[in-house]
Amino acid sequence: MNLKRILWAFLYTFLILDAVLIYQWVNVNQPLSDPGSTQSVKKEMQMDGINYGQLKNQPISGAYVAGDQDSQLKDKRKQLSNDWRTTESENSIVATPKQQMHLGNNQKEAVENLEKMIKDSSQVIDGREYRYDDFLTNFGQEAVTKNADGYTIIFSQIAESANNQRVFTSQRGRIQFNLDEGFNLKNYTQNHISNVESLRSISALITEEDALINAYQYNEIPNNSIVQASRLSYSTLTVVRGDVIFIPIWSFVVKDSANDVTIVRINALNGTLAR
Repeated sequence: MNLKRILWAFLYTFLILDAVLIYQWVNVNQPLSDPGSTQSVKKEMQMDGINYGQLKNQPISGAYVAGDQDSQLKDKRKQLSNDWRTTESENSIVATPKQQMHLGNNQKEAVENLEKMIKDSSQVIDGREYRYDDFLTNFGQEAVTKNADGYTIIFSQIAESANNQRVFTSQRGRIQFNLDEGFNLKNYTQNHISNVESLRSISALITEEDALINAYQYNEIPNNSIVQASRLSYSTLTVVRGDVIFIPIWSFVVKDSANDVTIVRINALNGTLAR
């Protein structure tokens, strides 16, 4: 990927957008610069019956990230051992074990064995670039459920080499392991993002605490709800000339009084609601 070409394309495309977002960021976050205002809003949330755990308010940083959808997986699949049968679908590969592969007797054991497996280049291509994603595994659309089809366990690609806790939340950088009800691996589907790099200088991000308060002020957190989990990850913003642009996003899992679960997303660069 030509970094200079992408930089110019990105800056031209988002020049006006950035100005608008900066204006929105100032308006959204300025009231919360006063610690008293933050505490006041948190007290309102508690009065509304909203329960949440300890929120982090330490300064953090991040940036726009760009990458290419790796179309070379189909060529790299020859790296896998003969124990696998592979097929391709667009930019994905699907690998199916030729022999039964038992991963344990429960989800915890299955995850531990998969963490070992992805480090073996004859089993998974570039597997060391991924880590177990408990957030998507338990709260994403592919959330683990015991049913006739078995279980799904997600490993997401690491977005920042300096911080392996931040991953891509996009399907473009993910391995989805599909298990049967006996925790035997049926197959896995892999997508990979190549040429990952930051497009801009590192910027200050809003904290977890401010992100949740913003979500509340956007009326995205109903009364008498529980914030079950949260995380900071990289989500797709747009595609510029074939290159994918990602932004840091705060995600909150919210369970309302009717036990319905939704994921609320807040742009970590400007504090606005992300859809």
